[in-house]
Amino acid sequence: MTFSYFSPIHIETFVVSTLICIFLFYIPKIFKNIDIKKYSTFLGYFLLIFKIIDSIYRLIYQNEPITNVTPVHLCNFAAIFAGLYLIFRTKFLYNVVYYLTFGPVLALILPGIIYYHDNYYVYIFMIMHALIVFTAFFGYTYLHEKPSKKGLIQSVITLLAIFLYAFIYNHIFKGINAMFLKSHIISQVSFIKPIWIYDIVLILTMIFLQFLLYLPTVKESNKKIKK
Repeated sequence: MTFSYFSPIHIETFVVSTLICIFLFYIPKIFKNIDIKKYSTFLGYFLLIFKIIDSIYRLIYQNEPITNVTPVHLCNFAAIFAGLYLIFRTKFLYNVVYYLTFGPVLALILPGIIYYHDNYYVYIFMIMHALIVFTAFFGYTYLHEKPSKKGLIQSVITLLAIFLYAFIYNHIFKGINAMFLKSHIISQVSFIKPIWIYDIVLILTMIFLQFLLYLPTVKESNKKIKK
């Protein structure tokens, strides 16, 4: 089946994944005696296991090559970082997850799904990306994390490292389009040519989106200073 944006399955899975995240988010408020750190660790392992299930499902049922199932796109890395953050709860991992949430947010609105054999794959895709966004809210609310300027710089460096990895990966595996560097991410930007100019635009655009996520932290800091 061919996937289309805002189709019934898209809207349905978006609502379901949102409700699941809301449920997971409010469990500590419902069960007051829950140990937040243990719950966070549970969520981290749950997310990482869910990511493994996602990869296995794509390999077996979506018939994707194993070279495309390994981490090759931004949200794959963000999911791994999110799972590790919930387990180890370091400021570095939180900032990386926070400043990369633009990826899963865009993926929830405009999923990078071309075809699917059954609805299960769409559910897995949407829930996985929603859990990444959930992690940023969970860390902020329950683990008292705050995005920082230092975290932004570290996240930009991490993003550039992912792109470097993708360049090397694409060079080794010719049929893979890791981080959408070999061909345009969407047809609407196919006018950007040659491809190396498109790559520069893509990288700068993602860094700009990270900077936009930094702006709310600046406003919050200014409010504190005024008080």
